[in-house]
Amino acid sequence: MENLIADFKKQLQDQRVELGTNIKNGEENLIRTKESYLKVEGALELIGIIEAKIAEQAKDEAVAEVVGSS
Repeated sequence: MENLIADFKKQLQDQRVELGTNIKNGEENLIRTKESYLKVEGALELIGIIEAKIAEQAKDEAVAEVVGSS
């Protein structure tokens, strides 16, 4: 009976170590995924800013052409 309990205890301890490692690896993976997500969000925000600047320049050029041809 004592061997059975000792074996069961060892199995539980091994399982605890494995699960702890899985949690640590999962957290590290989540952190990397969040960092990647934020980089993509930042790039999309930058593209939005560039698009707005291009649209503003095109509008300014169109107004300049209209005023210049008057």
